[in-house]
Amino acid sequence: MASFNHLTGKEADRRFATSRVHGITREYMEYLKTLQSEGGIGVLKPGRGENLVTLRNRVRRAAGVLGVRAQTQRDGNELIVIIPS
Repeated sequence: MASFNHLTGKEADRRFATSRVHGITREYMEYLKTLQSEGGIGVLKPGRGENLVTLRNRVRRAAGVLGVRAQTQRDGNELIVIIPS
């Protein structure tokens, strides 16, 4: 049988902060915040082992956490990210 426990807010933040996925989402959140303050349009290029679908999903996840609307458009091997005003 599973063991059910509660976590305090600080403990939950500490555990999630060490998660690889959460760290990546946090980086994309910072990127989207920068786009909001600097014009709203950016370009992402996939790194080694990444593809455009992965980048698009990360942008959508980060935008959802921030409560921001983000549009993405593929352009060759790049992903254009637009934060509408």
